[in-house]
This record gives sequence, C-alpha cells and structure tokens, in this order.
Amino acid sequence: MLAAALTGLAPWPCVFAGAARLRVGFVNPGRKGDRFWQMAQQLMTAAAKHFNIELISDYAERDRQRIISKGQEILASLPDFMLIVNEHRTAVPLMAAAQAAGVPAMIVFSGPTAEDTALLGRPRERSPLFLGSLVADNAGAGAYMARALLADCRRLPGATGPIPLLALGGLAATPAGQERTDGLRQALAEDGGAALLDLVAVNWSRPEAREKTLSLLRRQPQTRGIWCASDDMALGALDALEASGRVPGRDACVIGLNWQEEALQAVAAGRMTLSMGGHFLLGAWALAMLRDLADGRDFANAGGTERFLTLAPLYPEQVWPYLARFGGDGWSRIDFNRLRQHKGHYDLSVASVLTS
Repeated sequence: MLAAALTGLAPWPCVFAGAARLRVGFVNPGRKGDRFWQMAQQLMTAAAKHFNIELISDYAERDRQRIISKGQEILASLPDFMLIVNEHRTAVPLMAAAQAAGVPAMIVFSGPTAEDTALLGRPRERSPLFLGSLVADNAGAGAYMARALLADCRRLPGATGPIPLLALGGLAATPAGQERTDGLRQALAEDGGAALLDLVAVNWSRPEAREKTLSLLRRQPQTRGIWCASDDMALGALDALEASGRVPGRDACVIGLNWQEEALQAVAAGRMTLSMGGHFLLGAWALAMLRDLADGRDFANAGGTERFLTLAPLYPEQVWPYLARFGGDGWSRIDFNRLRQHKGHYDLSVASVLTS
C-alpha cells in the first residue's frame, strides 16, 4: 500500500490519517564518541519527539558490516520510513533491503556516488520507495574552507609566494569526505597561489590526525596551512602543531568542519581560522520532510526529491553568540517548525533555523 501511495499525493492522508505517530528507522554510522554524530543524534531525537515520530536508531561505530546488519534489523521491524546514510558506500545494499521490505527510504547526510546512482537510479525514477535525498553541499564547503584558509595564511608574517599546504581528507569509502576534497582541489586550482604538499586520508579520528600531521610536518616543515575535512582532524592537527613547537594561528593556520564545541573554542581563541557546519541539522530536517509527506504534503512538490544544504562558517566573532544559545546541547531552543514546509517551500539554510 505504501508503494502505491507514493505514485500520487491523494493516497497519503489515507495511509497516515491526521498526525498519526510514525516509526522511522536510522542507523547512525558514527562512533558513540564522535561529537558530530552525537549532535546529529541528539537533534534527531528532539525533532522526532516534536513531530510525533518514534525514532528507531543505533550507532554502527563506523563499521560497514555493522551499518548493513543494523539496518537490516531495523527494516525487519517494518518501520514506516527508513533514513539511510551512505557511509562506507552502504546506500545500495540498504536501499535494496528497504525495497525488499516494502519500506520507503530516504538518503541523508552523505549522498550516493555516481556509481551508486547508476545502480539505484534517481529518486522515484525506478522505484517509488526511493523517496529522495537530503545531503550537505560538501564540495562547496571544501572549496569555501580552502579559500578562507588561504586568505588567513596570507596574513601570516613572512607569507610570500605560493602558500604551502597540507590536507587531511576522509576515507575513500566516505563520499562526503571525497566531495570535500574535490572542493579543496577545485578552489586551489582556481586560486593558483598555493602548493598542496601532501594530502592524506584519516579515519575521522583526532589521535590518527595528530600522528599523521606530526609525520607530515617532519617531512614538510615549511607548511603554513592545514586543511582538515572534519573538526576532529583539525583538533588533531592543532595537537601536532603544538607538539612540534609551533603556535597555531601564528606559525600555521588550521581549518575544520562540524561546529564541534572544542573546535569552536579554538576558533574563538584564534587557533583555528573557522569551522564550517550546520549539517547536523540534516537528520532532523529529513524527519520534518517525512512528517510532511505522511501528512499529505509531498516534499517532492516543494523543491524536488534531491536537495542540498549549504554549510555555514563560524568565524571568531560568531562563536560565542552561537554557543550562548545552542551550546551544551541546547536543542530545545530550536523551533523545529521552521524545518517544515511552508507555502510549498523549504528554507534550506542554516541561518533560517539557528537565528531568531
């Protein structure tokens, strides 16, 4: 019946009358100790309560097989909807499992690669159960970070000629990390005034980032900037700079992504250039879209089935106002109704949610 309902708008209110409670499955691909995934999970939990949704979820500890097995376990309980993160390229097997179970599914946070799209098709193209995708504009974020990092490096004492940079990227199995790196490369090519000395993959870990950065700094002591695909990596890079006798913000600049509180404190202190973020909202936003869909307002008619969220930077002067309002997991201060469809439109901007 769900698959039939997806072929048109009218049947949806018949499937979910009024504001009926929904059951939504979600495998959190991160580690329980990953601050970004903690933030995303906590926000989704708060949003689910607001939208009368039972969120069926568990952490997979960045393990591909665990992501798949936990997803299959949740699908066996036949939730009303499934949210899938394409971490470790798990979107294809999980979407296949969802379709076999007759459960409508949506891809969030990390989108399908070109190879995945060749297998899955576009949303609602081959199967009405592939509802859509809501992901971050990771390439745009990576490019913005590169431009901001170069600008900060050029203000350092003695900065002349091409800026020598290091980059800590994510694993190849994580599309979001690869997209951020693509944005970095594009921005560097457009700038023409930087030298990328080395680019290494890090498994989203602060200790690993510290050790790899120490090794890179021994080989490339002329480094003036370190581009990092996440705040955990950026914090590891800061640790390495300090362990090697350098002063972050004076001898070399570091940039990261995720809006983790410790990283934001480093931004405010001038030890980091900025942190990009706001994409922890994506899971909660997807729940709002599913609530709308179940209530008869298909998000496909309010901007399409494939949507992107532009990440936002937090510079030093913006950090404390943000932390004063939302620090300490202050998600109760978010007006979740702003995530919903209004007059046939979603305002997919970080500022629309995190400003008064």
